[in-house]
Amino acid sequence: MGSVSLIPDLPPARTHPGDWTWPLAPALAQAALEQAPTIIYIYDVQAGKSIFQNRPFGQLLGYAPDGGNDWQRFIHPEDAAAFPKHHQKLMSIQPGEVLTWHFRMRDVKGDWQHFLSRDVLLETDDTGAPRLIVGNASNITDQKAAEERKNLLLGEMRHRARNLVTLIDALGRQSMPRDNAAVAQFFDAFMGRMRALLETAETVLSSEQRMADLRAVAEKALAPFVNGENPRVRLQGPPVFVGESAAANLALVLHELATNATKYGALSGASGAVCLQWSVAEPEGARRVALEWRETAGPEVKPPTRQGYGTRVIRNALRGSDTDVALNFEPEGVHCRIAFALPQQS
Repeated sequence: MGSVSLIPDLPPARTHPGDWTWPLAPALAQAALEQAPTIIYIYDVQAGKSIFQNRPFGQLLGYAPDGGNDWQRFIHPEDAAAFPKHHQKLMSIQPGEVLTWHFRMRDVKGDWQHFLSRDVLLETDDTGAPRLIVGNASNITDQKAAEERKNLLLGEMRHRARNLVTLIDALGRQSMPRDNAAVAQFFDAFMGRMRALLETAETVLSSEQRMADLRAVAEKALAPFVNGENPRVRLQGPPVFVGESAAANLALVLHELATNATKYGALSGASGAVCLQWSVAEPEGARRVALEWRETAGPEVKPPTRQGYGTRVIRNALRGSDTDVALNFEPEGVHCRIAFALPQQS
């Protein structure tokens, strides 16, 4: 049985984008200004004062209907002191540029409410200098509170994860045979990998998009092997963010490469060096990272006679349909090339 629509055919909605000659345009603008939950204003940046607001700040803060419009009466002293810096930015705002400013105002209960303003250029003077700014100020107190709760929970998660890794380390060392060097060596390698994953997890958790900065991942993975600003280890590449899984796998790979370099390669002596560099390309519209680890000036490298766990991690950690890994034990030093796809940008 076919469906029957009970909704009558209606003419298409009339739209008048940007047409201020439309007879109802002024009434529409007035209604929008009155109903907007934010404060919309026009600021004369040259005179240093607002020449229009759709409602007083005080009204949004719970004061009497007339509210009071002297924003300096309500603003936090620290933010009042910071406003001249924002004003200077407004003096040089460019067409199409959006400037934001976070500030606090005290409401009728005495609590501080958080606001975020967004300002754009409305009009310039005869010389082309900014004159009028149009903007809106939104109450973001709830968002700030949610962000603080999230950061508190993430901090607790980081603390517990670190405690757990420390506990595993202590239990393992107390349980292992004291005279078995092979077991001790295995456990040291195991805990190194655990800590590399822990550091990467913290990097990912600190990002809103659950992404990790590739440079931060590399720096944390190499930190146990590098004392401060070590000129023997050079990182070079553009800012790029990778997904959670890729970050964890990269941390493991870099940890294994650095472990090998410290034991047998460029970092085992006084003269060797490591260069880790990466680039981003977009062949056929797909963004890909090409990462290269190259050791130089270390002892002569010979290919291993057997494939240990570390080598398997390097070769297989990033294995996938969109990933290429090449590990070469060249006489002048280990050379590893990794290419992988980046997540699609939203």
